[in-house]
Amino acid sequence: MATYQEMEQVQAFARVDGAVMTLFWIVSFACFIGNFSNPLLGLLSFFIGAVSLVFAALRLRKFRDNVLNGYLSFFRGYGYSVMTYLYAALLFAAIQFIYFRYLDNGYLMNQYATIAQSKEFIEMMQIYGINPEDLKIGMDNIAALRPIEIALQFFSLNVMMGVMVSIPVALIMRRKPRRIIKH
Repeated sequence: MATYQEMEQVQAFARVDGAVMTLFWIVSFACFIGNFSNPLLGLLSFFIGAVSLVFAALRLRKFRDNVLNGYLSFFRGYGYSVMTYLYAALLFAAIQFIYFRYLDNGYLMNQYATIAQSKEFIEMMQIYGINPEDLKIGMDNIAALRPIEIALQFFSLNVMMGVMVSIPVALIMRRKPRRIIKH
């Protein structure tokens, strides 16, 4: 059972790592938005997002080795990892709310609407058997979302992703305490 001080320590480190991970996500999101004018930024967005996952795992390993003297149970590692993603998702949702409330002005939806009207996209939808009217209804529903609702959708998605990614990371990073052999 973890003590109050141990939980405070885990939370403090997770908050710092979550804030740094948020910076990765902000850059990734900015590249995603820039993808509409420069497709290479889409690839960069994906790469930075993947690097943020590796960053979180490496920070857990550093926490294990430097703070916990090389010992990390699955549950402490899982809790640390989930808290890191939770803090990152919370801060990122606030940033996204600001973006969609004050900066976007419908840019993202306009870009998607432009793509949805392209000949290639319409042909692809026909191949997959998607009715253009259903697509229009879906896009209208998304366009009707308020900035806070969009930010909360991303928050939920990021937390769920963090909960799932934390399982294999905690399994990989767990370590049993070293046994001291006396001669």
